Amino acid sequence: MTTGHYVCKVKRKIDKEDIIKSGYDLFYDKGYGVTGISEITSKIGIPKGSFYNHFKSKEEFGVAVLDYYVVNNLDFLNASLLSEAHSPLTNLKKFFLDYIDLQENVLGCSKGCLMSNMTMELADRVDPVQESAKIGFEKASAVFELCLENAVLSKEINEDTETSLLANFIVNSWQGASIRMKADKTTEPLWMFYRILFDKLLK
Repeated sequence: MTTGHYVCKVKRKIDKEDIIKSGYDLFYDKGYGVTGISEITSKIGIPKGSFYNHFKSKEEFGVAVLDYYVVNNLDFLNASLLSEAHSPLTNLKKFFLDYIDLQENVLGCSKGCLMSNMTMELADRVDPVQESAKIGFEKASAVFELCLENAVLSKEINEDTETSLLANFIVNSWQGASIRMKADKTTEPLWMFYRILFDKLLK
């Protein structure tokens, strides 16, 4: 008979969202194309069969991961750009400065936006990816537009600013600058975008 204490470790049940989160981490770190299903399932300790209980194919899974990213990205944009702790223009500047700082000091000019990454890999052959990315970019542009509208109301930028046009320009140009950043391994493209936006367009 022993007098020691027994510790029972009960492993939490792995659900669909856990698999999606595993794929999100790997797709963001390595990319969609080079990440295999075995790597996704091994990361959270489940057999391949459990993966196929939820997803018919890797492409279907890729769409689910992208949808997950779109939802979380929208939450982040709303919290960052529509915060009442600072003025709208301050929120906008802080958003870009924080990202540039993250790339310079943590990420080493890598990764960027998962919507952009997966669009370049899959949009030509997986229509649902294209649609999910399209919706994601439209929703992101809408948050930037609302931030700019708030800046107009607070008289931080000109009242004749075409907020919808500028919001779409910001999203499109920022995505392009991020791609160039990864190619050149420098944040200079991001700084160029920042200076043009705030020193020229929103002066």
